[in-house]
Amino acid sequence: MGILDFLSAEKREARRLGRIVKRANNKYTPKDYRQVALQEMIDEARRGNAIALSGLLARFAVCAEPSIEDEEEKEWVHDALVEIGPPALPYIRRALRSAESVVWVQRVFKSIVTPEEYKGELLDVLLGFDTEYERNPDRKMQTVMALAEVPGHDVAEALLRFLTDVDETVRFQTVVALARHADEVAREPLLKAICDDESIRVRNIAIESFANLGWVTTGFKKKTESLLPAGYTQDKSGRIIKIGSP
Repeated sequence: MGILDFLSAEKREARRLGRIVKRANNKYTPKDYRQVALQEMIDEARRGNAIALSGLLARFAVCAEPSIEDEEEKEWVHDALVEIGPPALPYIRRALRSAESVVWVQRVFKSIVTPEEYKGELLDVLLGFDTEYERNPDRKMQTVMALAEVPGHDVAEALLRFLTDVDETVRFQTVVALARHADEVAREPLLKAICDDESIRVRNIAIESFANLGWVTTGFKKKTESLLPAGYTQDKSGRIIKIGSP
């Protein structure tokens, strides 16, 4: 076989795989045809094929009907990628930075690497975000939410800047994440959110977090007093208390 024949065969194979990926990742493909194509894609990915590996990760972005079968197919993809392991990591790392939704990608990555590698990668992904407007902030929000479950002072510090994100939901989830960490580094920034954030939802979740954590409002006591919603009060020490709580 000459070089031109080889290149031609290579192109034909790439086109064939492209058709399989398209069929497997098309929510309108009838279930039986879609699942056959998905299994072919998994088999090719196990052989290390780059098109198939990228296609598997793209399957997470597809929402097919009925949802119970869509979830089952995503589980197949998850299990296959975990089985493939380290050879899939370059594709997974790319998806963490480019996919519109990364919840499933995070799950796969967490199942392959060590906790420290997982934390380091998510922090690196977070570093790539700014706090300005994004057409689709889901990936940023999902990264913040994932880091809520990752312990470490460095994680809490990295999350702080998203308290001023343009997107209200990102700010809300950042407060939730920082409350989960319960790191004192967040005390003053959360007080500023209570006093300055234009969103009532963000202010209220920060107030609730202070009540749950038992933190005091030192330096902001007078201002926070006027912002407490119904059901909350503040004692002389500056501790926010939920009325009716022990």
